[in-house]
Amino acid sequence: GLIRVAGDLARQAGSEMTTAEHVIAAKKTARSIEDQVSDEYITRSREYELTMIDGTRVGRVNGLAVMGSDSGSVLPIMAEVTPAQGASGTVVATGLLKEIAQESIKNVSAILKKFTGKDIRNMDIHIQFIGTYGGVEGDSASISVATAVISAIESIPVRQDIGMTGSLSVRGDVLPVGGVTYKIEAAAKAGIKTVLIPRANLEDVLIEERYQPMVTIIPVDHIEDVLKIALIPENNEGFLDKLRKMATSKKILDSSGIKPSAI
Repeated sequence: GLIRVAGDLARQAGSEMTTAEHVIAAKKTARSIEDQVSDEYITRSREYELTMIDGTRVGRVNGLAVMGSDSGSVLPIMAEVTPAQGASGTVVATGLLKEIAQESIKNVSAILKKFTGKDIRNMDIHIQFIGTYGGVEGDSASISVATAVISAIESIPVRQDIGMTGSLSVRGDVLPVGGVTYKIEAAAKAGIKTVLIPRANLEDVLIEERYQPMVTIIPVDHIEDVLKIALIPENNEGFLDKLRKMATSKKILDSSGIKPSAI
């Protein structure tokens, strides 16, 4: 694997330790089958217009995912919100979701109610992970799901030149995820200009030099940071007011030790 190749390069150079430079050099020489498939997937996604990198869209976010063990891909996520058809609303997720990813959607529901102030029990929320032929593992799409759904509920467009990855706590804290380097490189290959990652992952980023001028990496701590960067509201002052209320609510909970109520 990649670590073994990096270790070999370190030994060849007479180094006692494997450094970041050795890992980056190993990435250039050890392109796995998954990495080659990832490049082909990114190319085809652009050709079939699955990946959008310009303008804005309501309810659509460019999430980022890991493909295999050492490559990344862009994971478009779309959300649609309609009045509940039954006695109470439901969340329907498609795209070969795995159990862990379904759990992340449940966590997002608390964030949705806190930001929108609306009772999501009166809504049917449809979430589609586009092109997830290999499924979606883990909850690293949580900030993407939250952003897409809030965009759909509030009819606020999302910037399509942004990609994002990160897990979410029920209080809206952005938590670290795996594979950030591969995800950032996949975004750069696709033409995405800005990538939002958990601040806790910032030291994990080891992207190759050729990708560095292609993409701006922005670390985020809380979902309000994500929304402030990714959403383009028509009523900016009203939008910022909601973000301030969300931040205030979180500070009150943190200082009191009160756990957020279940939705």
